[in-house]
Formats: sequence, structure tokens, C-alpha cells
Amino acid sequence: NIHHANVVNFACRGAGEPGRPSYHAELADPYAEPNEDFFVAVDVCLRHVTFALIESVGVAESAARGDLCGTGGNGELRENWEAYRDDDDGRTYYWNYETGDVTWTPPTKQLDTCLAYLRDRVGVPRDMSQPAAMQLRAHLNWAIELMK
Repeated sequence: NIHHANVVNFACRGAGEPGRPSYHAELADPYAEPNEDFFVAVDVCLRHVTFALIESVGVAESAARGDLCGTGGNGELRENWEAYRDDDDGRTYYWNYETGDVTWTPPTKQLDTCLAYLRDRVGVPRDMSQPAAMQLRAHLNWAIELMK
């Protein structure tokens, strides 16, 4: 399906290279390049997410756990990124000292970053309704947690 392939390609931008020239709107990067090394793994993840959305997390979990457990990566940050703790709420944020970009999602060039990239860019109402987007984001978070 062409739409599935496009979503996989889009999610792989999370482990790819930022676009040049940079785009100065939060979460927008129309020139980003996907990391083709992750196409198959992201495809598998999104198929598990889809199955969990249709059937239930309980039905999908054992197969998903077998495929996804331990695939999230080692958490090593990309070049030029540093982690900092927010003084107000204690959450960790990430700052790129070369570009000045800031994100709450660890920029790791790993499989979990691909799913987080997709999760953070699901647009309402552009892509889907708010309830559908909430379910998709929750199931993407479920898959990210299984990777740890």
C-alpha cells in the first residue's frame, strides 16, 4: 500500500538527517532525509501498532514483544546534542548546540526515535480526528515502551 510506505518513509526521518536548509517551525522539517536502514524495522513496528489498534494491546502484545523488545537502541545521542534537566518539572530536554534546536524526544538515530518522530507529528485535524490521533499516539508509545 502506497500510504503505508509513505508513513514508514516519513517515520524514518526520525533516524535520518535534518533538512538543509533548516526549517524554523517546531516539528516541521520538509527537507529531512529518512534513514533507509530503518525501513524494515519501522514497517514491522507499525504493523504491530496497527494490529494492536484493531484487535487490542492484549492480543498483540506477545508477538510485538518478541519482535520489538530490545530494539530501541542504546540511547546514545546524535552528534551536537546534549541532555539537560528542566528546572520547573524535572523532565529531560535535548539541545543541539550547533543549530539551537530543542526537543523533548531524545535524538538518538534509533528505532524508537522513528516512532517518536511520527507520534509527535500526527496533526489534528489535518491527518485524523483528535480521538483517533490520541489512540495512535498511545499505541506508538506502547510500541516504544516494548522496545526497552
